[in-house]
Amino acid sequence: MSIDFVENYENLTDEEIVGLINGGDFELLQVIIARYLPRIHYYVGSYCAENEREDAVQEATYALYSAAKNFDGKKSSFSTFAALCIKRSVIASLKQSKRRKNIPDELLSPIDEVEITDSNSPEKIFFDKESFKNLTDSIRLELSGLEYSVLQLFLEGNKYIDIAKRLSITEKSVNNALLRIRKKLKNK
Repeated sequence: MSIDFVENYENLTDEEIVGLINGGDFELLQVIIARYLPRIHYYVGSYCAENEREDAVQEATYALYSAAKNFDGKKSSFSTFAALCIKRSVIASLKQSKRRKNIPDELLSPIDEVEITDSNSPEKIFFDKESFKNLTDSIRLELSGLEYSVLQLFLEGNKYIDIAKRLSITEKSVNNALLRIRKKLKNK
């Protein structure tokens, strides 16, 4: 990349710079970060306490980089997309920070005091497989065919709408089946 081009980056739109970054001109990432750093600081300052800001700024900067890599100009402007990614990152960072604060001290111990046992002995693997097989057989006997199919698809990570389409049922039927499954397995 020529020095002349770098000096004229201010004449380029965000979308053009992102296109060049995705084309391999990673040096221009600094330009995007410089343009959006005030927005990052705005969101971090709005949502985070003083002691959480440094981590949140790092997460938001990474989110900006991710936004540049995943930007699709057909859906929105880069400014809108980047602002959304930055804001969501700051909120996620804040939630993560709050989760860490809620861990009771008695559950925390220094890493050098943690004893790791070898839990992958052949006997344990065999008995774990047997226990898993017994559990799945028990679940299969407890549930109807539809409920079992819904459960399998749900555990694979499918959404209600996808399960409904694959089984040719309504989303409400999927929801009802999952409620029945929970009730049956809870009582077991």
